[in-house]
Amino acid sequence: MVGFIKSALAITAIFGLFVGGLAAPAPEPKIDYLSLIKPGPGLPTPKELNLTNADLSKPVPALARFMVREILDKRYTPQCWGEPKCSYSDAVGCYNYLYGLGSTTCAASGVVRMCAVNSCNWYARSLNGYSASPCYKAALGGAWVLNNCNSGNRLSGSNAAYDNGNLAVDILAG
Repeated sequence: MVGFIKSALAITAIFGLFVGGLAAPAPEPKIDYLSLIKPGPGLPTPKELNLTNADLSKPVPALARFMVREILDKRYTPQCWGEPKCSYSDAVGCYNYLYGLGSTTCAASGVVRMCAVNSCNWYARSLNGYSASPCYKAALGGAWVLNNCNSGNRLSGSNAAYDNGNLAVDILAG
């Protein structure tokens, strides 16, 4: 009888491990943004800024407090685009990198890539010959695209840098 109980307990334990293993969601793979982020020309690397992968993978903030400016002082019409779309998580890495640059200048005469992760690119596009903004304000402009153009964890679109309707922030794969 004792042998039967031991066998039944062993089978139950093994079955429980098997079923539990199936029920538990697989952990989401960590993205090594420190090695994937390609800064734009003249911009420092995330390592030079002492950013960590935890810093670069933080969620993008909700933009309610920034939308007041959009309503009161509209200078650019934000847009969601179709293909090519980039991965939402790759776009988040660039958002956090650009925001982490703080008051470093992101500028463009024409179009300049500010950041890339895999095939996701963030571009600064001047609408008047030459435009510049602090990079954190370019990140805030791009956050509109992340919050409004995300479909199936893929996105592309454009919005002006926060407080600068002359510097468009374009996010797309390519």
